[in-house]
Amino acid sequence: MLRKILIGIGLLIVALIGGAVYLVHRVESQIARDSQEKLQRLQIGVRVGNGLLRQTSFYRAEDLGNVTQILVGWPADHENATLTAVGNLGVHFVDGNGVSRKEIRFSKGIGCPVEVMRLDAGDDYGFLTRNESWSTDATVFDKQGQVLWTYPSRVTAGIDDSVGANLDANGNSGVLIGFNGDEGIILADMNGKKIGQKPEGNVWHVETLDVYNDGRKEILHSNSRGHLIVRDGNGEIIDHYIPDHYVSDFALTRWGSEAQPSHILVPTMEPRNGCCSPVMLILDAKGKTVTRFDASLGDLMHSTHGTPVHFPKSSQYYAALQTNLTLNRSVLTLYDGTETIAYQEVLGGTCFSIASLPGPNGDRLLIGCSGEILEYSLSNTTNSASVGAPPQNRRAD
Repeated sequence: MLRKILIGIGLLIVALIGGAVYLVHRVESQIARDSQEKLQRLQIGVRVGNGLLRQTSFYRAEDLGNVTQILVGWPADHENATLTAVGNLGVHFVDGNGVSRKEIRFSKGIGCPVEVMRLDAGDDYGFLTRNESWSTDATVFDKQGQVLWTYPSRVTAGIDDSVGANLDANGNSGVLIGFNGDEGIILADMNGKKIGQKPEGNVWHVETLDVYNDGRKEILHSNSRGHLIVRDGNGEIIDHYIPDHYVSDFALTRWGSEAQPSHILVPTMEPRNGCCSPVMLILDAKGKTVTRFDASLGDLMHSTHGTPVHFPKSSQYYAALQTNLTLNRSVLTLYDGTETIAYQEVLGGTCFSIASLPGPNGDRLLIGCSGEILEYSLSNTTNSASVGAPPQNRRAD
């Protein structure tokens, strides 16, 4: 009898293992089919406006890694440069001709985006990890690229996102950290010590924004319910923006002629013809919808950034960059003054940052990708700042 029982148990185990292997195979096959279908929709090349723009290489540097922020002005102006190119491996300060003026190597490699942050009420700067996505500790680097402190991401409380914060009238700096699960959102001081915490479910993305134009920044974040929530400097909820839309990812953006971003770019979905259509909404600081863009292919993308751009001798456009890291694809879309897609291109790579570089006669559109910054200009532009292949990886002696 015991022998029969053991044989039965063995057959049951074999059946369970076989079923599990079959299920894994089915799941992997379905994922592969889904990815193939998405890649079919994301065929590399220009989809709309062929001939409107031309692409050249503004700057190349493999040791930057993925260029996750291009920032014009501060802090580059303190380093005899025009823009700051931040990658996940280091930082380069570059002038308007694509010449490197100063380079920083991070003391440890980071697998997620990194951005500039203010370390105090003055002009001292450092760098902070963003969009950690549970896999990376929140990490602050000083201006030499050395780690100042880290806040641990754990299996039970993974970090979704973090952002530099100046929430009081004195300009004291800190870091807001949003967690997956129910750990909520915390504020850490510049020693990495937790000094405040509010409960919340899955803080997907977090930013700070001066909502009331009074010199104090409020907290803006999304959560597991898809709400876009505004909190005051003490962490108390004071508003919900666009409650009829689901929000996970969003970004701050400039709009019109403003010098600093005070608007909110929200990729989301809206019902249309009985189903869902991807759109991008531009909100002002108080949550009012300023405009709405159709976002063809936006349902396939995971991150979205945008900027207004005024090319030489042309009207102003709005440029949006969307990225899918898993599929290794990015989409650049240019909207004209009527919110119509004037140009759209699928790029065969991951590009995470976008900026417009002002010039005496107009802007230059820059896109940060892996080890390279691309420049886009109107194909009929005659401005000498945009004509001809820009210098590639030219380093100052």
